[in-house]
Amino acid sequence: MLRSILLFASAALLALPLSAQRRVVAGPGGTQDAAPLPPITSLSDEFDSPASLGRWTSHGAAEGWPEMIRKIDADGTAPGALYVEPTVSGWYADFRGAFLFQEVTGDFVATTRVRARGTGGPLPSVTWSLAGLMVREPRGTTAATWEPRAENWLFATTGIAGQAGQPVIETKTTVNGRSALNLHPVPAGWMELRIVRVRADFLLFARAEGAAEWTLQERFFRPDLPRTVQVGVNAYSGWDLVPELWGDAATFNRTVITDRPTDLAAEFDYVRFDRPRVPDALRGVRLSDYRVPAADLVAAFGG
Repeated sequence: MLRSILLFASAALLALPLSAQRRVVAGPGGTQDAAPLPPITSLSDEFDSPASLGRWTSHGAAEGWPEMIRKIDADGTAPGALYVEPTVSGWYADFRGAFLFQEVTGDFVATTRVRARGTGGPLPSVTWSLAGLMVREPRGTTAATWEPRAENWLFATTGIAGQAGQPVIETKTTVNGRSALNLHPVPAGWMELRIVRVRADFLLFARAEGAAEWTLQERFFRPDLPRTVQVGVNAYSGWDLVPELWGDAATFNRTVITDRPTDLAAEFDYVRFDRPRVPDALRGVRLSDYRVPAADLVAAFGG
């Protein structure tokens, strides 16, 4: 019921002119004029020590799921980076994969530099092999008490989707276990990804290696997400290798499949956190409203 009320309220707000949207409380994040939150830069990680792994919580360990990870280390396989090789997995609808997170309260800017390559080449050879930044609602369940149609999260990832040889950014939002995604072709190689939260607005940016400016890839209005969320890195590969489980999320989530040829070597150079600095002209405005020019959002949050 609460989610229905929030989604109804968001639709009503969208119908208002931008001037009328100012100073409106837009979801659990509160108003832009709320008291300043404490710094969060201490959550940042350069992955320059094997001890870095101890700073992150695994989704599997937190909720009692088996780890869908073949190999993981920090400052080891990839010096100065977090390295992740997932087994068969897929963050889609009620299905899950690898996810390392820290809890963040209030507005934030999360940025990573990531490369999604194959274990033996510059690109994954298996479709739906991607890695990037994820924001997820914490769940008070375990693998034993889990029920479907309750997953709420969003992300921006890079790698190979359904077309072999074509690198993409995948943006995806999932509400109560229902996912909607978009794919954006990009060059191969290292990619910077950024997610900005301002109240209930989430802005997803990307910047290819060597590019001067960020590109706004997607904007989501998620008034259902709580003030404290899980923020971190995810990785998944080989979703379409197990069509026999596409209709059975419970079995998929509880099974570590090692006999199918996944192919993703995800390298995260860093993950950095900060608070967003919202220009006066955008304070109190629904930033996810498409009437707000993308150029204004890039100028505000692409520094």
